[in-house]
Amino acid sequence: MTKIKIGVVSSGRALVDTTCKLAIEKGIDIHSAYVGLDDAIEIVKEMESEGIEVILARGGTAPLVRNHIEVPVLSFPMSTIDLLKCIREASNFGRNILLVSFTRRMKGIEFANELFNIRLTQAVCKNYKDMENLISTRCDEFDAMVGGSTSSAVAKTYGLNAVETQTSEEAIDSTLDSALSVAKYNRIEREKSHRFGLIIDGVSDGVIAYDRKGTITTINDKAHTLLKVDQSASVDKPFADLLPQSTGMNVISTLQPIRDKIERIGTELFVFNHIPIVIDNEAVGGVTTFKDASAVMEVENEIRRSISKGLIAKYNVSDLIYKSDAMKKIVKRAQRFAATHSTITIVGETGTGKEILSQSIHNLSPRSMQAFVSINCAALSEQLLESELFGYEEGAFTGSKKGGKPGLFETAHNGTIFLDEIGTTSQNVQRHLLRVLQEKEVMRIGADRIIPVNVRVIAASNKELVEEVNKGSFREDLFFRLNVLSIKIPPLRNRLEDLPYLVERFLKILSLEYKKEPCQIPERCIKKLQGYYWPGNVRQLKNFVERLFLICDAGFSMNVFDELFMELAEYRPQEFMPETDAGAASLKDQVRNNHNRYEYETIKKALEASGFCKAKAAKLLGISRTTLWKKLKQLNGHST
Repeated sequence: MTKIKIGVVSSGRALVDTTCKLAIEKGIDIHSAYVGLDDAIEIVKEMESEGIEVILARGGTAPLVRNHIEVPVLSFPMSTIDLLKCIREASNFGRNILLVSFTRRMKGIEFANELFNIRLTQAVCKNYKDMENLISTRCDEFDAMVGGSTSSAVAKTYGLNAVETQTSEEAIDSTLDSALSVAKYNRIEREKSHRFGLIIDGVSDGVIAYDRKGTITTINDKAHTLLKVDQSASVDKPFADLLPQSTGMNVISTLQPIRDKIERIGTELFVFNHIPIVIDNEAVGGVTTFKDASAVMEVENEIRRSISKGLIAKYNVSDLIYKSDAMKKIVKRAQRFAATHSTITIVGETGTGKEILSQSIHNLSPRSMQAFVSINCAALSEQLLESELFGYEEGAFTGSKKGGKPGLFETAHNGTIFLDEIGTTSQNVQRHLLRVLQEKEVMRIGADRIIPVNVRVIAASNKELVEEVNKGSFREDLFFRLNVLSIKIPPLRNRLEDLPYLVERFLKILSLEYKKEPCQIPERCIKKLQGYYWPGNVRQLKNFVERLFLICDAGFSMNVFDELFMELAEYRPQEFMPETDAGAASLKDQVRNNHNRYEYETIKKALEASGFCKAKAAKLLGISRTTLWKKLKQLNGHST
């Protein structure tokens, strides 16, 4: 913090010198001048312009200069004891004593007459001229005068004995401490005022504050702009002169705020808020804020845009990694479908990239600059899914958000909504979805009004929806509404030629993310990966590659690869188990069943997974090595 700057003015050299000495000891930036009364006025004005924060003066000088500057002026105190000492000293010259003071009479010295057996006359002067005239005309009436340094100097010029009042060092020290406190407080207040000014000038609304009489105390830049008036023409002016038709002054008498009131200023409409400033149940003023009605409409539009802010599609067709003809056909189809506004259904197993494809379609479509909203229908309960999709009004159900909440269809207005796992939705949710697709409108839960929406729907399922229709779990009419355009993504095991390119891309991404050199996976290991059936598809492959990359600290490790691959082989989900005549689920039962038409493929995959180690393959299959030998012999016999 910069040093506090204090100025001291007095014709008494002893006072000024002592003040400067004590100020320097306190770390104060002190400025001084040996002048008093009228001569001090121009000096203190210069000090004010130089940034002096507090002025110190004595006697008549302090009240005199206080009227000419904005800087606080503190007066050195004169104690009754110090004054009585001066009066006693003056009594040595005679009984008639003149006490000269400025602006006010000195109190507490009435008993001096009896105490010192004198006749004390106290004269109050307004300025230097008044003081000089008093002494020059009445000096013959008194034996001595008591007063400040300037008064004493004038008295001596007219031959009158003079005793100059003195200020003790303790009083000077105390006055300096007070000056420091005043300066620090004023700095804090200036900072507050500056901060407040920046705040009200920074808001987008016009702001006017006024006192209980309606006199404007504060008005910000925005208010000047909206009202087309200069600041000089508004501050300290009546509120009613600036806004004669406004209801703002009513809040002073009613103590009740007026909010969102449309009022006209000239030919333009504004939205006003009038708030009373109430202290102890009494209005001491008010604050009016207002903005152009057209700006309010723009804010509402911005709110709608902000709701969907961040709801963007991150993926493009370039993020789809493929070389297979099957995927080339799918990408071409997606590009054609993207140009339309029709509903699309994407079918594919878990991990095949349904959401990446849906985002790619959105980014290729005319809606690419609008919101892309995604929701997994299987992840939410029926009630929660319904409230998320269609929104709700305040109080629609227990725990509903105050003010209600717009649904995802509203959020996706003019954009795209991706409904993943659509086949898991309940009949009730399906009924509401059908209405949105047919009527292009939604109704929030608990509401009685309809909200039109323009949304492109992309639905996805890991099951064939027509099978769900046949089972009766999915509405046929909704199926036909959704299945205008359809895309079926093949599983990874049906496009294994894409696997090497997927692995390569994953390794590059991981290398950049972790700032490590990508490990090179040998061709024979890639072949081994192509022999696996990948129930989790591309997502499972990405997981495998990431684990391999992170565990292999220094390049590729065959041991790590074999260990991770064995873990893959041990994962055998039910839907990928070949069926048997008896419906057996385990590999052990399948292998023991000679009539199983998938037996050969099952044993082959176990051998590949174990690196053609028959002991490991037998363990993987859950049979003994002897049984495996017999099976191999039988299969070889059948193959010949």
